[in-house]
Amino acid sequence: MKKRAPRVYRWVERMNRADKDASEYFDRGTDFLPNDEIPDTLQSVLRVVAQDFIPETAASADFLNFWLSQNKPEAGTPAVFRLGASIGSIDFQVRAQAIKALVVPYRHFQLQRIHRVFDESETQVQGRVNRLLSSCGMADVLNIKLQRQIGRLDNLEVWLD
Repeated sequence: MKKRAPRVYRWVERMNRADKDASEYFDRGTDFLPNDEIPDTLQSVLRVVAQDFIPETAASADFLNFWLSQNKPEAGTPAVFRLGASIGSIDFQVRAQAIKALVVPYRHFQLQRIHRVFDESETQVQGRVNRLLSSCGMADVLNIKLQRQIGRLDNLEVWLD
């Protein structure tokens, strides 16, 4: 990649750094936007993400919550399935198009992390996050939750108590 696509390589390198690694841009500071501002251009991207992410995630949570109520897996039971397999599929709409997709519990494992960070944040920060999510059509993301938590054990997602 470094030889065939150096700009892509550099972008990947920057995206994997915790600091603002942008030495090739002259006069770039190390700070981000003032007051953690979210630019309108990024909010537009988040609106598109919301249109794709929210319907599938909500349908997936409904399916998994029903599945959990019927199957009651023991704590430590893998929440993942062999490659290409799933416990079922879901139907949902994205931009007036019917879509069928496999249920993937990993999405909810990641979403739990967002919920945890939000829940541990100060009230003022939660208010700012709520306003941002509402402005982007993503307010529901904080309400989409499974009845059971998913954890990690030996590099696998597993059901917790």
